[in-house]
Amino acid sequence: MKKLWSKELKVEDIIELDEAHDGGVNELEYIKFMLIAMHKIDASLFDDLRNQFEEMDVTGDGLITEKDLKMMAMRKMHKISHKLKLRAYKKKLTKQIIPAPTVMFESALKMLTKTQSSGSDQ
Repeated sequence: MKKLWSKELKVEDIIELDEAHDGGVNELEYIKFMLIAMHKIDASLFDDLRNQFEEMDVTGDGLITEKDLKMMAMRKMHKISHKLKLRAYKKKLTKQIIPAPTVMFESALKMLTKTQSSGSDQ
């Protein structure tokens, strides 16, 4: 096996690398440290990838499974359905509150016509 890191790990290193504060360095913590130390990835990108994984692991079991993918699809469909319902409701309210411009114009024209014909009768 090729040795990738030239110095030996010390107790201080374990304390520093132990992000979970569980008294040891797990595989993910070790790999993150090594990739950053070897300048293969920066900490921010690693954390972004980890967060993306956690978002896709809907069940929270540490695996991305078919069940997770189905649950993500269902959530997405639910959000889209909710947005469509809100859009339809908003459209319905808009129609009830604001009459169409042609109706407003026709009403104003009728009122004006009545006023003019009332004035010409006198």
